[in-house]
Amino acid sequence: MMWKESYKLGVEKIDAQHKKLFEKADELIREIEGEKRPEIYKEIIDFLQAYVIFHFNDEEDYLKSLGYKDIENHKKHHRELTEAVGKYSIKLQESDYAYDVVKHLAGMISSWLIYHVVEEDLKYTKKAKVLKDENNFSYIDCFVNSAVHVLDAIAGLKSYDITKSLFDEDIVYEEVFIEIDLVGDLKGKVILGFTKDFAMGVVERMILFTPTEIDELVCSALAEISNIVGGNGTINISKNGTACDICPPKILQNGLSDVVVTEKVILSTEVGKLSVSLCID
Repeated sequence: MMWKESYKLGVEKIDAQHKKLFEKADELIREIEGEKRPEIYKEIIDFLQAYVIFHFNDEEDYLKSLGYKDIENHKKHHRELTEAVGKYSIKLQESDYAYDVVKHLAGMISSWLIYHVVEEDLKYTKKAKVLKDENNFSYIDCFVNSAVHVLDAIAGLKSYDITKSLFDEDIVYEEVFIEIDLVGDLKGKVILGFTKDFAMGVVERMILFTPTEIDELVCSALAEISNIVGGNGTINISKNGTACDICPPKILQNGLSDVVVTEKVILSTEVGKLSVSLCID
């Protein structure tokens, strides 16, 4: 089961709701890997769509009672998931709960839930880890440091066990690429490339289930991880005075797109390699 006792915030009502969400996401993944019954997909997804709204209302009321200063940003994260689940619900109805669409939803919501609870929700209980900012600011560092932080939060890959190296153009490690367009004063792309062993390993750590292939669930989970990495990176860039935001992530179906990479860093972890590439227009 994906839920861990370490995810507890110490707020009984909110913890119980979080646990219920994790249980349902876990149930969806088990069904995907089991009997594959569309009627059960519908039942679980209908529940998630209704329950996230119920839970977010309760959580936002709690934040108001605390006088939480960053409540608007927190509510923005809630709206994004609510809208995403709503869009998936429409896709699922139109496709008669097609297997590949269900897997996309399961991957996305699993990644979102783990990161949001472990990082965003822990902020208001003052348990969140603080990502240290380096003295020498650079755009690529914002995305690399964000990636390291997210991997720790969602998969327990500690920063001290992750090594960084510069791009070696003679070696190609990655098998899955996620591209995110940058808009604002900083225009370009950030591209995350995942080796097969990393993709399988990090998803296994998240959902406690071993994928058998890089399928829709795995790619969707990687896309959401990339979305979080990109979003956090642009927040730090904006705080430094360069307005920047991201567009929704795109899974590159035919390998890396034809772009000129400005900078690239390889992160080596115990489960495999992840590359972070920055392409500035």
